[in-house]
Amino acid sequence: MRHRSLFPLFLAVGTGAVGAAHADQLEVFLSQRAAQIGYAKPLGTSNSDAMAAVFYNEDSDVMLNGGVMAYGQPPGQLPFSFGAGVKAYAFSLDDADETVAAGALGGKVTYTIPANIPMHLSAEAFYAPDITTTGEGDSMLDFNTRFEIEFIPRTSGFIGYRKMEVDLDNAEDAELDDNIHVGLRLNF
Repeated sequence: MRHRSLFPLFLAVGTGAVGAAHADQLEVFLSQRAAQIGYAKPLGTSNSDAMAAVFYNEDSDVMLNGGVMAYGQPPGQLPFSFGAGVKAYAFSLDDADETVAAGALGGKVTYTIPANIPMHLSAEAFYAPDITTTGEGDSMLDFNTRFEIEFIPRTSGFIGYRKMEVDLDNAEDAELDDNIHVGLRLNF
């Protein structure tokens, strides 16, 4: 219960950072149990983005993450694009009364559906093993997949599935999200 009072603070910090950074993408998604708001901003002229997000669920778990991801299309693989990156996660888990920090490596694959309306299928996964997970955690997995459609210029809607869990030192798993979600991405 004590973490419920922190949610407005994290939300204000997250939305304030979006305004301060003049983010190129603002993304919000909701499920029955969780919500996340995040932003991504290109790094200079490279094919890399810096990103940050704040997550909250009905168990009063809070997660903050930030990272960098590079994107590209290998020659001859036109409908596919790939990404690889690093993220830092910080968790405050209410039910387990635990705090966990993790450094994760991950990747993303996107298939662009050839159509008049831009549509994409994508999957993304980040994993932190025991060696890069501190606090009361042993490892962390953040996986999501989605179908996205740009229904008006610079605005996309999506539906997807996310699984996010932290393996704790006490041999339990803290499952933060295991749900279907819907969302919206605005490009500035």
